[in-house]
Formats: sequence, C-alpha cells, structure tokens
Amino acid sequence: MEGDDEKLAQRLKMIMKQFSGEVRQGDGEMVPEVAIKGQNGHVHCYSPSKKKIIRVTRGIKAFILSEELTHDKVLIYTFDGKIIEIEATELIRTGFD
Repeated sequence: MEGDDEKLAQRLKMIMKQFSGEVRQGDGEMVPEVAIKGQNGHVHCYSPSKKKIIRVTRGIKAFILSEELTHDKVLIYTFDGKIIEIEATELIRTGFD
C-alpha cells in the first residue's frame, strides 16, 4: 500500500508543477488533462478527503490521479482543487490543452 501512496504523491507533485508551469526536462512524464462531461449543471461525487458526497461543476478540467479504483471509478484532481472519485464514463480525455 505504501508504494501506491508514493506513486499518488509523485503524480500529484507533477500535476502541481504542470499547474504552475514549472515542468522541466527530466521531471518525468506529464499527466494529460481530462474534463467532466457536460457544459451545464453539476455532478455529485465522493470526496475521500471530506468523506462525503460533494457537488462538482460539469465541464471542469481535471487530472487523473489514479485509475485503479473499483467499479470503473477513477480518482481525479480538479482545477478548482478538489480530489474526487468519479465514474470513468463521465470523463473526456482532452490531452494537453
């Protein structure tokens, strides 16, 4: 389990570098962006840090933290700073916009 936590922490560090524009050659593989499907409305997702269901705006961009969750769910970090579990079918892969 410790290896999974370390991988998650490294991926989050890379996301923060991408967010701030400080990625340098040799930092590792960049994390592609995704977006939550839809342009209007909200989706309700589980937030592991808050241990409750929260409302997230559709259309927001995010980064995939982990695709290894059960029941076709992934863990993502949204551009507004939320870490949530969401069904993989709710995401659109947008690459490196």
